[in-house]
Order: sequence, then C-alpha cells, then structure tokens
Amino acid sequence: MSALTLHTQSPTTAARVDPPRAITTLAALNLAAPPTPTAAWVTVQTTWYTRPDPRSPKLQLLPARRAVTLHRCFERWCEVSVPGNDLRGWVMRPTVDLKGDCAVLVPLGLKDLRRSEGTYSAARDLNHNGRACDREDLLATRP
Repeated sequence: MSALTLHTQSPTTAARVDPPRAITTLAALNLAAPPTPTAAWVTVQTTWYTRPDPRSPKLQLLPARRAVTLHRCFERWCEVSVPGNDLRGWVMRPTVDLKGDCAVLVPLGLKDLRRSEGTYSAARDLNHNGRACDREDLLATRP
C-alpha cells in the first residue's frame, strides 16, 4: 500500500462548496504571487548587502536619495535592486521610502511602520498612534 491513500465520497455525502466563498478564500490565500516591484529611494546613506545580515558581503554604499527598486520587505530588511544593475541585495528597512498609501506599502511587506522608519508619515497613520499602516489604519480605510 502506498503512503498516499485516496478516499472518495459518494455525491450524496460529499461536502458542498459555495463557489463564491471558495474563490474568495483562494484569492486571499494567493501567497505565491510576489509583490510588484516598486520605485523607491533610500532616505540616508546606507549599505547595500548581499543578504539580510550586516555581516554579509557589501555590494555598495548607496548615497542618500538614491533611487532603488523595492521588491519586498520584512521586519528589519528590504530587498532592493539599483536601476542599471541586475543584482538584488538588502538594505535596512528604516532607510527606504516610497510614494503611495498603505494599499501600496502593505503588499510589499511595509506595515506597522514606526516613526523612526523612512516610510512612516502622519498621512499614513490614520489613528495617530505612532504606527502607520497598522491593523487599525487598514480597518479605517475599508469601505
């Protein structure tokens, strides 16, 4: 007997799936789709690393206001590329900024932004609690 066994149900005992709900759930769980790379810049002079680790090899020292393409961010790091260079590398998350509201930032991983981060702005902090694009701000923008 194989490790994978398939069990079938008769049509009368099979669970009924509501198509609209199933489609909505699948759309919400579409985690495989990467965010769309977005134009951004570094706010201060910063080091561009090969990995999200300050002990990793350095690719380049980026000057303040240097244009970058932002691919995705995590709690402390953002993956970026520099226009005209095929390499991708990492910069510290507080050093990046870009245009747009929370609907643009959150899919890139930029949520729950603190005042010390380049992407924080009072316009993005709708409840003025010192954290922009946090859960409460996102709920406030729902129709």
